[in-house]
Amino acid sequence: MDFGITLASHCPAVKQNANPADIIQQMRTLVCLLIWTIGCRAQRPEDAVLAVYRQMEKAEQSGDANTFVGLWSRESASNAEKMRPYLRPRPNAHYTSSNVFVQGDDAVLLGQIAEEQFLSMRLVREDGLWKIKDQIWSNKPYHADSVYAIIPPRAGAFERTGTPWQNVAPAFNGADAAKQGWQVRATYDESYLYVRIESSTPLPAPGSTLEKPPGGWPVMKVGVSGVGEFVLHANANIGDQATFDKNGRANSHRPYVAYWLMLERADQMIFQAWAGLDPNPLVQARDTFFDVRIPLRTMGISDARQRKIMIGDAQWPKSVFFSLEVQQSPRLGGGQ
Repeated sequence: MDFGITLASHCPAVKQNANPADIIQQMRTLVCLLIWTIGCRAQRPEDAVLAVYRQMEKAEQSGDANTFVGLWSRESASNAEKMRPYLRPRPNAHYTSSNVFVQGDDAVLLGQIAEEQFLSMRLVREDGLWKIKDQIWSNKPYHADSVYAIIPPRAGAFERTGTPWQNVAPAFNGADAAKQGWQVRATYDESYLYVRIESSTPLPAPGSTLEKPPGGWPVMKVGVSGVGEFVLHANANIGDQATFDKNGRANSHRPYVAYWLMLERADQMIFQAWAGLDPNPLVQARDTFFDVRIPLRTMGISDARQRKIMIGDAQWPKSVFFSLEVQQSPRLGGGQ
């Protein structure tokens, strides 16, 4: 292995018939130098992700389509190929980044490539190299904490014990729940705030054909001790799935139900997630249950043991429908 350094120039040679103590000391010096050299050459995963971003910037500046396409993952390479005809040299292109988050073999980068052009870019590690998985664009900057929803945390204690919702206290008694037509339960562990909305009637599966969305439950407010208040939107919407003819014109439309989660603070969106035509680990609907998961770090919570969480309707603390203190999972672990 070439460490890019000539050891002989930094360590004295071992002489014949040298004192054993001197030989041991020289060997220790050599080992320390090797460790120092390897440590200097080691690259943080965040830096490796940024290096891909810089390569993408240079490829756009020079119009190098081959390099640009080569930065994408095997799964996304065919979509990257479709961009090839549109890649032209832009020598004045300048990319900036605002946050990079790495978890295992997944990473996300938030950045800006032009005025009012912001991106959220997911990457995956393939054969030891970071490759672009997908990109989402916006005319507004992404919230720095959105990275913790784009790459959700690992399962927390509540999920590891089988999500025992039957042990979680409801917001309403039976009579009030029947009157409202819905019920709410909430709990949290070291990874997530879990909120379950229970409908009095069955909920259509995500992606199923529907013209009018189910609903009736309110926008909610979440209060975190020592942090502040957040607004939580959890509802259903109607999407439009179109098919296209060979000329690219829509020739049919199908309305479908999509379940939506959005967390915001001070009128600024932190993240949103959808479950409609594609599944989403943060949003699930089945039978009469609509479950959402909010990664705690999107709310600035690094150690759940130090926080209390309240949840209610949007009028909380002067709630019209409900308010309750969210109970901790009995096996709450440490922070993420």
